[in-house]
Amino acid sequence: MPTETLGYVEMEWTCGKCGTRNRGMDRACVSCGAPMPADQKFERPAEGALIKDEAKVEAARKGADIHCPYCGARNPADAKACHQCQGDLTKGQRREAGTVIGAHVEARVEPVPCPSCGKPNAPDAPRCGSCGRPLGTATPIAQPTPAVPPVAAAAPGSALMRWVGLAIGGLFLLLCLVVGIWFFSQTTTTTATPATVSGVSWERIVAIEEQVRVTRNNWGDRVPDDGTIKQCELKPREVLSAPDPGRKSEKICGTPYEVDLGNGASEVRQDCQYQIYDDWCAYTQLEWQVADRVVASGSDLNPEWPRLNLDTGQREGGHTETFVVVFDADGRRFEYSVADASAFAEFEPGSDWVLDVDGFGNIDALSPAR
Repeated sequence: MPTETLGYVEMEWTCGKCGTRNRGMDRACVSCGAPMPADQKFERPAEGALIKDEAKVEAARKGADIHCPYCGARNPADAKACHQCQGDLTKGQRREAGTVIGAHVEARVEPVPCPSCGKPNAPDAPRCGSCGRPLGTATPIAQPTPAVPPVAAAAPGSALMRWVGLAIGGLFLLLCLVVGIWFFSQTTTTTATPATVSGVSWERIVAIEEQVRVTRNNWGDRVPDDGTIKQCELKPREVLSAPDPGRKSEKICGTPYEVDLGNGASEVRQDCQYQIYDDWCAYTQLEWQVADRVVASGSDLNPEWPRLNLDTGQREGGHTETFVVVFDADGRRFEYSVADASAFAEFEPGSDWVLDVDGFGNIDALSPAR
């Protein structure tokens, strides 16, 4: 998924010695001069406005800062020697970078009260504008917390109702188990039942088809050669990582988010794709469909296909056939469907058979009586 850069935001860090909040690209505290330690993380600013200063933008693009291995001072990513002690930065510690901080938000926040005098200050102010006291991490003026309503005491009978509910649930599960066992026993237990073929029947059907014009829908490049397009409209078809010059392409982007660059700035990124549109068309096409059916049936062992009398523009379609054998077993009637004509021919009326019948009266298997 292509990623775009929307700009850069300057982060913040709070001095561990004097508590002053500093801009992210200030490598030493603006109040006491203490360098930012290598293990201290940057903080999100109270307001996420994009950096307008081109010099700061170029500095942000350089990459993660390097801490001097001798004095610990922060240095730009491309520095070769420490700006404070001139030490070699070859073995310096590069700050961690690439962590996703969260969604980018430019909304303004409430003023921050001074912990000493209570006067409100701008969210990014390092010191109180009234008394000069250093300000720590931005903390908006607290709003009164709504009172939490007391939790109602549980009703005296609630415990009893829970036990009743559990008992009913247990009985239901037990009933399901009993029914399941009974159903399984009925389907797996069969009884050998002597029976006689008391009747047979068959039916054969041939479909008659003719061409009719039907309406279908598909993408323009998938309309069959013999299809006649009636109308088309643009519809979303697929999502690609780049626009398609030959088709309508609509840019779709996700929520902007910030990534820590390790130099006091975060990069505002956005993942984008392209919704590609294509012609969705309605077209007509001649298609063979069933117009009629011809049926032949009988009550003997000599099935035959019906004779056809096709008109112009018609053709013979699909064939279906069914064969049914009726058994009598001491007054009990059983019907059995046979798969094909050759098997059907074995069931001579009056012949004796042994049926394996399950608890539901279904024939599971059968064989000629000996």
